[in-house]
Amino acid sequence: MSVVVTGATGQLGRLAVEALIARGTDPAGITAAGRNADRLAEIAESGVATAAIDFDDPDTLEEAFRGADALLLVSGGEVGAREPQHRNAIEAAPVSYTHL
Repeated sequence: MSVVVTGATGQLGRLAVEALIARGTDPAGITAAGRNADRLAEIAESGVATAAIDFDDPDTLEEAFRGADALLLVSGGEVGAREPQHRNAIEAAPVSYTHL
């Protein structure tokens, strides 16, 4: 299983990446996504893939989310911009449906 964690350069996203690894998730199956290139480089040292994203740029989201089985969407911090940014992320996420 592959998972993308947005906001991985912030406190909550970083903790989520660390928790996934601690639970036994293969770091190669985790993509840490965020805006801060320096922090992404630090996170990459743990063996996870990284992706520079911008919630305002759907192309960066689609590239980062491609092939993922799961997405942990950590909210952006820009008050007033969250709704369109989250919509961009949700629309870019790969979707699969299971009918029971």
